Amino acid sequence: MNLIDIKEVRKKYGNKEILKGVDLNIQTSEICLITGPSGAGKTTLLNILSFLESADSGTYLWEGVNVDNILTKEKRNIRRDKMSFIFQDFNVFEELTVKENLEVFLRYVTTIEKNKWDNLITEGVNRFNMQDRMNTRAKLLSGGERQRLAILRSFIKETKVVFADEPTANIDEKNKNLIVDSFKMLKQEGRAIVIVSHDHSYNDFADKIYKLNEGKIIRES
Repeated sequence: MNLIDIKEVRKKYGNKEILKGVDLNIQTSEICLITGPSGAGKTTLLNILSFLESADSGTYLWEGVNVDNILTKEKRNIRRDKMSFIFQDFNVFEELTVKENLEVFLRYVTTIEKNKWDNLITEGVNRFNMQDRMNTRAKLLSGGERQRLAILRSFIKETKVVFADEPTANIDEKNKNLIVDSFKMLKQEGRAIVIVSHDHSYNDFADKIYKLNEGKIIRES
């Protein structure tokens, strides 16, 4: 069974149709890349996949259940417990240390019991080779380190799917490779990773590649 399965999804803003019958499926332990030019509808599609917006028509199945039959409160719970988000601007607290950032995340974005936090944080920073940065403020981290911190949050949250919007847009080549390795690690942990990007270097390791253009989607691999 697919984790996410959408068919004939359409979305319109005013008189402009943004998505024109999009079909897409995503499985666990899979990296899915969605490419396309600016204005192609990538952000709109990502918003629909992550329950931020609803499609005007078509079918969206989450773990085999039609999202039209999922209550709004349950959708919020799914977003909180089963989805993670990574953005190009990192979204970390600059004045807090790495450990404090992770503690704030665990407190407000998860339902994980506090007595498990230390073990989760220790395991996470060790897996991501950030143990020497545990007590460093985020504002002193490099761009690549901040993005790895953002990805680390997804690791300790143990979500089903990670949505990444241009995650390496502002990252140098060395740190980009480290972030790619982080995504591969999440895949090995059984997560699905959905990357929206113009960066064609993701083509080399993505399990599926979709190209979105003028509201229509094509499966390229």
